[in-house]
Amino acid sequence: MSAKSSIIVFVLILLMSKQSFSQIGEFEKLKQEMFFNIYAFNPDSSVIDFVQKYYPIFCSPPERHEWAIYPPEEEVPQFMNTVHSLIFKQHPFFECKFREGRLDFITSETKNGGRGPQGLRLWFMFDSKTDALVAFNKLKSNFNKVSTIKKITQKNGRIIANYTDKEILLRTNSVEFILTNDELYDNKYKIMFRIGSFTYPNKKNAGGNDLK
Repeated sequence: MSAKSSIIVFVLILLMSKQSFSQIGEFEKLKQEMFFNIYAFNPDSSVIDFVQKYYPIFCSPPERHEWAIYPPEEEVPQFMNTVHSLIFKQHPFFECKFREGRLDFITSETKNGGRGPQGLRLWFMFDSKTDALVAFNKLKSNFNKVSTIKKITQKNGRIIANYTDKEILLRTNSVEFILTNDELYDNKYKIMFRIGSFTYPNKKNAGGNDLK
């Protein structure tokens, strides 16, 4: 996916989150909590400094007329894809035993310092398969309670879970989490959590080795 299309998808996600402020559903609430309430424009105190540094726009709800469409004759900026990461040892809304957690801000940046969000990604690293499976099953249990559709698949040794509270799984209305081996360490495991479904079409893009 190009940087431009990724930003469009991310804007749609933000608009959906914004519309749900007054009538937020349980699925949306759980999704926002997994991302430290950043999408709710109310970041948890454990990540507020990180968010304030890289994306202060998420620290308070945007104005209704904040989005703008620029004339087609304006020069389209050239983007560089970047990632800003925060390492954490505890998650305020998801209690499980993990060695390390990481929150990634995936961004597109211009040479003059402009920055556009593409999305967030959450990682949990585990010292054992048992700990990883306990955490993965807890995620499944949590989303089972608030979802209307779920899809659990195994591919190339990975366990992939997709959930939504809508009538169809779409990139903007669902969550995906994947349990896999950690490719850097023997007998270590990790879980990736993100918004969107069907985002890893092949083994190379998913990262990690087959689950053993």
